[in-house]
Amino acid sequence: MYDQPAWTIVVFAGGALALGYFLGSRPGRPNLDHPVTKWLDRAPLLGAAAGALLLWIVARLVERELSVLLVPGVLIVGAAVGTVAGWLLSIAVRNKARVELGIQPIVLAAVTSVATAEIGWVLWRTLITHVEWPSAKLSIPFPQIDVVSGAALQVGGVTIQRSAIFTMAALAASAILLWFFINRTRTGRGMQAVSQDPDTARLMGINVDRIIVVAFALGAVLAAIAGVSQGLQNSQIQYRMGFLAGLKAFTAAVLGGIGNIYGAVVGGLVLGVVEAMATQYIPGQFGGSTWKDVWAFVILILVLVFRPQGLLGARVVDRA
Repeated sequence: MYDQPAWTIVVFAGGALALGYFLGSRPGRPNLDHPVTKWLDRAPLLGAAAGALLLWIVARLVERELSVLLVPGVLIVGAAVGTVAGWLLSIAVRNKARVELGIQPIVLAAVTSVATAEIGWVLWRTLITHVEWPSAKLSIPFPQIDVVSGAALQVGGVTIQRSAIFTMAALAASAILLWFFINRTRTGRGMQAVSQDPDTARLMGINVDRIIVVAFALGAVLAAIAGVSQGLQNSQIQYRMGFLAGLKAFTAAVLGGIGNIYGAVVGGLVLGVVEAMATQYIPGQFGGSTWKDVWAFVILILVLVFRPQGLLGARVVDRA
């Protein structure tokens, strides 16, 4: 992306097309959403925006670095081409469309689309040129915090990393707060109702769409806490750090029981203990850190075979 590939031009053109159509449909506020003729009604605006952008795309693909004198020419000619294209389309669909658009919205759509594409392209090119972006494929050092990072603690003969203490404390706090939210708040009870039967929950007055948004936001918050914990543990972050963690999270949920919050916590703890014991106590070529992921998924397979509902049993709701 940093070397300005050709597909970015198409992306900017798509955004400019949408903005050109939106602003072109504002004058007079015509109704362009009729279920039968909506595309015929919209055709002049879309044609004007697309026609203007077509010339701009060709110019940018042929010559990435247009001179200061050529840019106004491309904008003017593009706007003119788009206006003519939109006007011809308005004539072609006049007998079938419900809405007859004048020349003003067509010109506005053409000018807006090509100007937006050019301005956005210039700003984006300037941004990636003058800002030093980190490589997405390199590991980045994670900020160290004095309280939760630093020298390990010695308790008797046991060495405990401070990041591990932070992880356990974050686990306990997150589990308690999540339990309280799910079971003691109105939104949490609504979330339970939606998970059981979204249609009936909607009939009971629950805003299902809002509940779904809250659930995704809650998941993002918990993922952020997990990311901070992993960053403190490994002292660095990278773009693929969440892949294996996501697999382990799913494994923990299955181990504890899908749909059971407490089961997910227990499954995560069991998974961590199994990996640690496999690394430390299994001798020979099947032990060590290289085999810890294998043993974790072996446990998952055994649980799926002999106790498919998970260690604590999944909560299943019987619907009438």
